[in-house]
Amino acid sequence: MTAGSGAAPSGGLEAELARRSAAEPRIATSLVELERHPGHALLSAGRLTGRTAREWAAASAVLAGLWQDFDTYRRTLAAARTALDGGDEAELRRLLREASIEVGRAVVDRTLTGVVERVDTITLAELAARMEAAFDRVHDLLVEADDRHGRFLAAIGPVAERLRAARRLAAEPADPRVAELTAEVEALTARGTGDPLSLADAPADAAIAALAGRVDALTAGLERTAAARDSRDERLARVGEALAELERARAEAERVRLRAEDLVVTAPLPPAPDRAAALRGVLAALTDGRLPTRRTWTARARALADLEAQVDAAAAEVRTAHQLADGLIERRTELRGRFEAYRAKANPLGVSERPDLLALDGDVRRLLWTDLAAATRALASYQRLLAAGDDTAGRTA
Repeated sequence: MTAGSGAAPSGGLEAELARRSAAEPRIATSLVELERHPGHALLSAGRLTGRTAREWAAASAVLAGLWQDFDTYRRTLAAARTALDGGDEAELRRLLREASIEVGRAVVDRTLTGVVERVDTITLAELAARMEAAFDRVHDLLVEADDRHGRFLAAIGPVAERLRAARRLAAEPADPRVAELTAEVEALTARGTGDPLSLADAPADAAIAALAGRVDALTAGLERTAAARDSRDERLARVGEALAELERARAEAERVRLRAEDLVVTAPLPPAPDRAAALRGVLAALTDGRLPTRRTWTARARALADLEAQVDAAAAEVRTAHQLADGLIERRTELRGRFEAYRAKANPLGVSERPDLLALDGDVRRLLWTDLAAATRALASYQRLLAAGDDTAGRTA
């Protein structure tokens, strides 16, 4: 805003009046534009709090005073033009250059004859400078408030949009996590709108970033829940197939276990736990909706995931039991093959009838039916005796 301030050359009263008169409509335009500024709409229409409320209260008073000063400025110029038209140079000088404008009045004393007042006056140039300073103060506040508010909305807007997407994903609108985050975003938005001047850049950015992280984590979880909800029937069918396979695998593991007990182990091998019946009960509850109605989709998805994990764990138990029994049978077969190979080697060497080899022969045969670890040790002893017999046969030759 330019009020046409500055000293006029001596004798240039008419030129000074013309300059200030030309500034008058520009000042009016600046004041109107000031009240149309987005920051003015933000501060004058909102429910302000904190620092913003305090500073706007003071700036509002300054703005009101600015309009009053402008009215005084116009009236002074109008009077000066009248003086110019009437050729009253003294009045024109008084109005344009002297402290002719009253801006304040205060009681300084009370006497018997009346009240003594102090009247504060300023020149037209000083009034213009005062208006300029008031304009700058209000304008700077409006710009700062609008800038901070705009940057805040640019940061919080995407978070609010992602939260709206999360609410659409949630099958249960009363999901406490969604409600909690919604309340926090709304509270932060209210603060950013009601007190934008208090939003220091770093703390505000940190608060929004923390909220954004929580919203993203919630959205990811809700997306997983929605995917589980959409694929629920397919996954339930796969669990049913997995349970059928579990029952077949356990039956096969039991067959191998019994054969291992028959061929190798005197003490019983523990059977694989039979968990299929209990897991089928859980599957039936999930399939026919016998879960309590208060269970949310999040809980149902978790229950289905737990069932899948339990079926996988039961299948792992069956595989372990099967591998144990199978391993025992394979180990016995391997040891029997090695034993027959050693015995076949003993005949050409002429040591097969030696008492020590005959004793070990009987031990290995017995242990292959009872204790594979002991059979392994006995077979190693048999092999060492056979090797010693081989060396003796070589020296004799």
